[in-house]
Amino acid sequence: MRRGIIFDNLHTADDWDLILTAQEMEPPKVKTKYIDLPIGDGSIDLTEAIYGDVSLEDREGTFEFDMLCPPAERADLLSAIGSYIHGKKRKIILPDDDQHYYYGRMAISSFKANGIIGKLEIEAVCDPYKYKLDPTIYSGSIGAGGSITLSCSNSRKRVIPKITVSGAVSIAFEGNTYNLSTGTWQTTSIIFKEGQNPITITGAAGTTYSIEYQEGAI
Repeated sequence: MRRGIIFDNLHTADDWDLILTAQEMEPPKVKTKYIDLPIGDGSIDLTEAIYGDVSLEDREGTFEFDMLCPPAERADLLSAIGSYIHGKKRKIILPDDDQHYYYGRMAISSFKANGIIGKLEIEAVCDPYKYKLDPTIYSGSIGAGGSITLSCSNSRKRVIPKITVSGAVSIAFEGNTYNLSTGTWQTTSIIFKEGQNPITITGAAGTTYSIEYQEGAI
Protein backbone atom coordinates (compact mmCIF):
# COMPACT_ATOMS: atom_id res chain seq x y z
CA MET A 1 0.00 0.00 0.00
CA ARG A 2 1.33 3.43 -0.94
CA ARG A 3 1.85 5.86 1.92
CA GLY A 4 -1.29 7.79 2.70
CA ILE A 5 -3.85 8.69 5.36
CA ILE A 6 -7.31 7.25 5.91
CA PHE A 7 -10.08 9.84 6.21
CA ASP A 8 -13.10 7.88 7.44
CA ASN A 9 -13.27 5.13 4.79
CA LEU A 10 -11.13 6.67 2.04
CA HIS A 11 -7.38 6.16 1.66
CA THR A 12 -5.66 9.18 0.13
CA ALA A 13 -3.22 7.16 -1.97
CA ASP A 14 -5.52 4.36 -3.09
CA ASP A 15 -8.61 6.48 -3.76
CA TRP A 16 -7.17 9.84 -4.82
CA ASP A 17 -3.55 9.19 -5.86
CA LEU A 18 -2.45 11.52 -3.04
CA ILE A 19 0.90 10.35 -1.67
CA LEU A 20 1.72 11.52 1.85
CA THR A 21 5.07 13.34 1.89
CA ALA A 22 4.99 15.03 5.31
CA GLN A 23 2.81 15.02 8.39
CA GLU A 24 2.72 16.81 11.71
CA MET A 25 0.30 16.11 14.54
CA GLU A 26 0.96 18.43 17.46
CA PRO A 27 0.47 17.12 21.01
CA PRO A 28 -2.35 18.91 22.85
CA LYS A 29 -1.36 21.81 25.06
CA VAL A 30 -2.26 21.62 28.74
CA LYS A 31 -4.81 24.13 30.02
CA THR A 32 -3.00 25.56 33.02
CA LYS A 33 -4.12 28.01 35.70
CA TYR A 34 -1.63 29.70 38.00
CA ILE A 35 -2.24 32.45 40.54
CA ASP A 36 0.81 34.54 41.32
CA LEU A 37 1.59 35.19 44.96
CA PRO A 38 2.19 38.92 45.48
CA ILE A 39 4.17 38.08 48.59
CA GLY A 40 6.23 34.92 48.71
CA ASP A 41 7.81 32.54 46.28
CA GLY A 42 6.24 30.91 43.27
CA SER A 43 2.54 30.61 42.52
CA ILE A 44 -0.55 28.54 43.31
CA ASP A 45 -1.26 25.87 40.68
CA LEU A 46 -5.02 25.47 40.13
CA THR A 47 -4.72 23.42 36.94
CA GLU A 48 -6.46 20.38 38.45
CA ALA A 49 -8.49 22.22 41.10
CA ILE A 50 -11.93 22.06 39.45
CA TYR A 51 -12.11 18.61 37.80
CA GLY A 52 -9.30 16.80 39.59
CA ASP A 53 -7.59 16.18 36.28
CA VAL A 54 -5.69 18.06 33.61
CA SER A 55 -7.75 19.55 30.76
CA LEU A 56 -6.26 19.74 27.28
CA GLU A 57 -6.64 22.02 24.29
CA ASP A 58 -7.44 20.77 20.79
CA ARG A 59 -4.55 19.40 18.78
CA GLU A 60 -3.70 20.49 15.25
CA GLY A 61 -2.43 18.44 12.35
CA THR A 62 -0.92 19.33 8.97
CA PHE A 63 -0.57 16.86 6.10
CA GLU A 64 1.25 17.40 2.81
CA PHE A 65 0.65 15.33 -0.31
CA ASP A 66 1.89 14.89 -3.86
CA MET A 67 -1.01 14.74 -6.31
CA LEU A 68 -0.11 12.24 -9.03
CA CYS A 69 -3.14 12.46 -11.29
CA PRO A 70 -2.73 13.97 -14.79
CA PRO A 71 -2.94 17.80 -14.78
CA ALA A 72 -6.15 17.69 -16.81
CA GLU A 73 -7.86 15.80 -13.97
CA ARG A 74 -6.72 18.05 -11.10
CA ALA A 75 -9.71 20.38 -11.05
CA ASP A 76 -12.22 17.54 -10.77
CA LEU A 77 -10.13 15.73 -8.16
CA LEU A 78 -9.69 18.87 -6.05
CA SER A 79 -13.44 19.39 -6.18
CA ALA A 80 -14.07 15.82 -5.06
CA ILE A 81 -11.55 16.08 -2.22
CA GLY A 82 -12.96 19.43 -1.11
CA SER A 83 -16.51 18.07 -1.11
CA TYR A 84 -15.42 15.16 1.06
CA ILE A 85 -13.25 16.87 3.67
CA HIS A 86 -13.28 20.68 3.51
CA GLY A 87 -15.04 21.98 6.62
CA LYS A 88 -16.16 18.50 7.67
CA LYS A 89 -15.31 16.32 10.65
CA ARG A 90 -13.64 13.02 9.83
CA LYS A 91 -11.80 10.17 11.49
CA ILE A 92 -8.10 10.39 10.66
CA ILE A 93 -5.88 7.29 10.73
CA LEU A 94 -2.17 7.95 10.27
CA PRO A 95 0.05 5.34 8.56
CA ASP A 96 2.41 4.96 11.52
CA ASP A 97 -0.35 4.45 14.10
CA ASP A 98 -3.07 2.39 12.49
CA GLN A 99 -4.56 1.18 15.79
CA HIS A 100 -5.85 4.65 16.70
CA TYR A 101 -7.75 7.45 15.03
CA TYR A 102 -7.94 11.20 15.52
CA TYR A 103 -11.21 13.03 15.06
CA GLY A 104 -11.41 16.59 13.87
CA ARG A 105 -12.57 19.24 11.43
CA MET A 106 -10.57 19.39 8.24
CA ALA A 107 -9.73 21.99 5.62
CA ILE A 108 -7.71 22.26 2.43
CA SER A 109 -5.17 24.94 3.29
CA SER A 110 -3.22 25.22 0.02
CA PHE A 111 -2.64 23.76 -3.43
CA LYS A 112 0.31 24.44 -5.72
CA ALA A 113 1.12 23.00 -9.13
CA ASN A 114 4.76 22.02 -9.66
CA GLY A 115 5.00 20.73 -13.21
CA ILE A 116 3.20 17.43 -13.53
CA ILE A 117 2.92 17.00 -9.74
CA GLY A 118 0.50 18.98 -7.60
CA LYS A 119 1.25 19.86 -3.98
CA LEU A 120 -1.74 19.71 -1.63
CA GLU A 121 -1.80 20.64 2.06
CA ILE A 122 -4.61 19.65 4.41
CA GLU A 123 -5.07 20.87 7.98
CA ALA A 124 -7.15 19.48 10.82
CA VAL A 125 -8.20 20.67 14.27
CA CYS A 126 -8.76 17.53 16.33
CA ASP A 127 -9.90 16.38 19.74
CA PRO A 128 -7.06 16.30 22.29
CA TYR A 129 -7.06 12.51 22.42
CA LYS A 130 -6.46 9.81 19.84
CA TYR A 131 -8.98 6.98 20.13
CA LYS A 132 -8.67 3.23 19.82
CA LEU A 133 -10.17 1.96 16.58
CA ASP A 134 -12.70 -0.17 18.46
CA PRO A 135 -14.41 0.41 21.80
CA THR A 136 -13.24 -1.63 24.77
CA ILE A 137 -15.83 -4.20 25.88
CA TYR A 138 -15.98 -6.48 28.92
CA SER A 139 -18.90 -8.91 28.70
CA GLY A 140 -20.09 -12.20 30.17
CA SER A 141 -22.58 -13.58 32.65
CA ILE A 142 -22.75 -13.76 36.43
CA GLY A 143 -21.83 -17.18 37.78
CA ALA A 144 -23.37 -19.31 40.50
CA GLY A 145 -21.61 -17.26 43.16
CA GLY A 146 -23.86 -14.29 42.39
CA SER A 147 -21.17 -11.73 41.66
CA ILE A 148 -18.17 -11.01 39.49
CA THR A 149 -15.34 -8.52 39.87
CA LEU A 150 -13.70 -7.02 36.80
CA SER A 151 -10.62 -4.86 36.49
CA CYS A 152 -11.33 -2.56 33.55
CA SER A 153 -8.19 -1.08 32.01
CA ASN A 154 -8.45 2.45 30.63
CA SER A 155 -6.13 4.86 28.82
CA ARG A 156 -5.56 8.54 29.68
CA LYS A 157 -9.00 10.00 28.89
CA ARG A 158 -11.60 9.65 31.62
CA VAL A 159 -14.73 7.92 30.35
CA ILE A 160 -18.25 7.09 31.48
CA PRO A 161 -18.80 3.43 30.56
CA LYS A 162 -22.02 2.16 29.02
CA ILE A 163 -23.31 -0.70 31.18
CA THR A 164 -25.89 -3.13 29.79
CA VAL A 165 -27.48 -5.85 31.96
CA SER A 166 -30.18 -8.44 31.31
CA GLY A 167 -31.55 -8.31 34.85
CA ALA A 168 -31.47 -6.32 38.06
CA VAL A 169 -27.95 -5.93 39.46
CA SER A 170 -26.00 -3.88 41.95
CA ILE A 171 -22.72 -2.26 40.93
CA ALA A 172 -19.97 -1.66 43.48
CA PHE A 173 -17.46 0.98 42.39
CA GLU A 174 -15.03 3.08 44.43
CA GLY A 175 -16.78 2.34 47.73
CA ASN A 176 -20.31 3.08 46.50
CA THR A 177 -23.13 0.80 45.35
CA TYR A 178 -25.56 1.54 42.51
CA ASN A 179 -28.68 -0.48 41.70
CA LEU A 180 -29.49 -0.97 38.02
CA SER A 181 -32.53 -2.57 36.42
CA THR A 182 -32.61 -4.34 33.07
CA GLY A 183 -31.33 -2.13 30.26
CA THR A 184 -28.42 0.08 29.28
CA TRP A 185 -27.12 2.73 31.65
CA GLN A 186 -24.56 5.50 31.90
CA THR A 187 -24.06 7.47 35.09
CA THR A 188 -21.62 10.20 36.02
CA SER A 189 -21.14 8.37 39.32
CA ILE A 190 -19.12 5.71 37.49
CA ILE A 191 -16.15 7.26 35.69
CA PHE A 192 -13.15 5.20 34.64
CA LYS A 193 -9.79 6.86 35.19
CA GLU A 194 -6.41 6.02 33.70
CA GLY A 195 -5.22 2.57 34.76
CA GLN A 196 -7.18 -0.27 36.35
CA ASN A 197 -10.77 0.32 37.47
CA PRO A 198 -12.15 -2.50 39.69
CA ILE A 199 -15.92 -2.93 39.47
CA THR A 200 -18.13 -5.63 41.03
CA ILE A 201 -21.46 -6.73 39.56
CA THR A 202 -23.87 -8.64 41.81
CA GLY A 203 -27.07 -10.29 40.60
CA ALA A 204 -28.82 -13.54 39.81
CA ALA A 205 -26.76 -16.32 38.25
CA GLY A 206 -26.95 -16.19 34.47
CA THR A 207 -27.53 -12.44 34.28
CA THR A 208 -25.53 -11.12 31.36
CA TYR A 209 -23.56 -7.89 31.42
CA SER A 210 -21.58 -5.70 29.04
CA ILE A 211 -19.33 -2.77 29.92
CA GLU A 212 -18.35 -0.69 26.90
CA TYR A 213 -16.28 2.48 26.61
CA GLN A 214 -14.07 4.35 24.16
CA GLU A 215 -10.45 4.68 25.25
CA GLY A 216 -8.50 7.82 24.44
CA ALA A 217 -4.72 8.28 24.67
CA ILE A 218 -2.41 11.27 24.20
